Amino acid sequence: MSKKIIQVVLKENIQKLGKSNDVVKVATGYARNFLIPNKMASVATVGMLNQQKLYAAIKEKKIIFAKENARKTQQLLEEIQKFSISKKTGDGETIFGSVTEKEISQIIKNTTNVDIDKQNILIPEIKTIGLYNIEIKLFNQVTANIQLQVLPESN
Repeated sequence: MSKKIIQVVLKENIQKLGKSNDVVKVATGYARNFLIPNKMASVATVGMLNQQKLYAAIKEKKIIFAKENARKTQQLLEEIQKFSISKKTGDGETIFGSVTEKEISQIIKNTTNVDIDKQNILIPEIKTIGLYNIEIKLFNQVTANIQLQVLPESN
């Protein structure tokens, strides 16, 4: 006896099966006895499949648009290349505290009017005056490399 297969559209992420809005093939019994009664999936009709294709096309366009914006931002940041910040210093070249991702994000926003989330900024530990390389992740496989110059604050 062969298993009967049915296509369903998942309404939520299910481990080892798929993500929300994925169209998957499952055994009829699994769909009718577990997925559909628990509102985890619905039977894939022709209309739903067409709607899925439409959503996929819209999602693809959004991804392309976001990637283009990320490339423009990357180009803008790499044209400027160097940003600077002034910090209070103690003995020698040691600064009080450190430079944070939030401060770098604010400097970039003030200079270029581009808002970058602090979680996308990768910095080394900055505790002295000098020049540092900063990597900014703008999108999947789109990163901008800039330099941050830490200067002593003049009194």
